Amino acid sequence: MKASSTMTDATAAALVTTDDSFLSGKVHLRQPRDGYRVGTDAVMLAASINTGVVSKEQTSRHAEQCKRLLDMGAGVGGISLAVCQRCANAHITAVEKDQANFDLLNYNISANDKTAVIRPHLGNVLALPSVLRDSFDHVFANPPFHHGSDLPSSSRRRREAHYADEVALSDWVASALWAVKSKGRVSFIVRADRTDQVIRGLSDGGAGEVLLYPLWSHRSSPAIRVIITARAGVKGAMAILPGLVLHHPSGALTPEARRVMKGEGLLLRHPATTHLQA
Repeated sequence: MKASSTMTDATAAALVTTDDSFLSGKVHLRQPRDGYRVGTDAVMLAASINTGVVSKEQTSRHAEQCKRLLDMGAGVGGISLAVCQRCANAHITAVEKDQANFDLLNYNISANDKTAVIRPHLGNVLALPSVLRDSFDHVFANPPFHHGSDLPSSSRRRREAHYADEVALSDWVASALWAVKSKGRVSFIVRADRTDQVIRGLSDGGAGEVLLYPLWSHRSSPAIRVIITARAGVKGAMAILPGLVLHHPSGALTPEARRVMKGEGLLLRHPATTHLQA
């Protein structure tokens, strides 16, 4: 991690940032030192996104297969940049409503040389422009996951990023289903105790082939996060996949988790299908 810096933009005056690297140095991020910071959740969700093309050589042979993706609540761009690092045919619209985060998002897209494949959009993910309706092959989000009754953070920016006092999780699901194409895919990473809310929203919105991929901090502990993915306008049974244990009892990452943190993808395959979930 490099030395801290302070943004000079008027919208982010006195916002102290750090320059960090992820995926074994493949992705570089400038992010708030004290606000919401990109971490394991973002990397795990990005690893679950698959567009079917993972190399520049494949992209040159299958240019027509480029996928349009939507990152809802993109923050400083951690998930979008990680997806682009793995999926060479991804073209992402990254929506973020916070001006300071949006400035950092623009900076990070440029710093990682992804201006051709990531298009930033300043706006509310729950009030997307009508032109984006039914536009995307895959929509993904790491929505606010805390309830107002939880212990508050000492950081106002962290609280704003994590707390969902006025926005129901079902609204995020509905917005994602509004933006995705018929038979397209939506994906979320949520706190385990909010899984039922996402499943209910997907059911209400007519999505099917729901996959649940639990993440455990330790083998003997309850799941802390769940990656949830489904297809819009498709009927199909829900399946719970084996998931991933993140840490050994010592606290060290398991080999499987370490590989993901270095940039390897997660294979989320519905047992009723033979194709990779794209």
